[in-house]
Amino acid sequence: MIAQRSPDNNGPLTWMGSFPVYASTVLAGVHGVALILTALAMAAGAEWFLQLFVFSSSAISTSWALWQPVTYAFVHTPPYWFFLIELYLLVVFGREIEGYLGRRGFLQLYTLLLLAPTLLLTFADLLGWSTTYAGSSALHFGVFVAFALIFPTAEMFFGIQAKWIALALLAINSLQCLALSDYTALTVLAVDCVAACLFIGFHQGRFMIRMPERRFKVVRDPAPSAAKNRPAREEAPVEDVIDPILEKISRSGLASLTVKERERLEQARARLLAKDTPNQ
Repeated sequence: MIAQRSPDNNGPLTWMGSFPVYASTVLAGVHGVALILTALAMAAGAEWFLQLFVFSSSAISTSWALWQPVTYAFVHTPPYWFFLIELYLLVVFGREIEGYLGRRGFLQLYTLLLLAPTLLLTFADLLGWSTTYAGSSALHFGVFVAFALIFPTAEMFFGIQAKWIALALLAINSLQCLALSDYTALTVLAVDCVAACLFIGFHQGRFMIRMPERRFKVVRDPAPSAAKNRPAREEAPVEDVIDPILEKISRSGLASLTVKERERLEQARARLLAKDTPNQ
């Protein structure tokens, strides 16, 4: 039974019993339904119907099939065992990203990963490179790349950190595309990886757009500032800051933390490190 709908932008959309349902979970469900519909259409010999939803740069420029830059990701063809890996990447790592960015930030990232490759391929068609593409493998790999950028030192399989697994999978996928001369898939993979890097970089403040500085005339107040006479505000003990956050993690998991709570946790960690480091 579905209950306990949460208004928190960083929490689950709802609950199915004790199972939290996030936006990434809903997307995985939509992809699962699309997989069943695709299989039924192929079994009925209606491949022509599926071609209406596969991305085709020439169809967009000639027939104005403007839905294809979105629907291409929901046309799933065999092998289906790899699609299960895609759903794992989306549900598990998408939930962590959603907890870090918030629901709106995660949906913005997913939309960017969905549209960026097809927009580039549509532009390439104007230059004479006609392409077709279907599937969501690169899209969901971009989700994993975003997770590895946010949590690069997270230990995964056999204690290997997420950043090394992301680099290894990127190298394997790229070599596979080159071996098959599938330059369209290689382009989509590259665009999604770059889009994930740029989005997370902007969110974390790594890429800043500098605005022109404005100079203002400073008017000095002859009266002494009252703020100078105020005693310095003492920082709260680290334990008072970190204990409620650790309790929330143990109760609801790391994905339940809001962006501000993650920032407070990182600040408390920095204070502990500075406290343990002897003065030079």
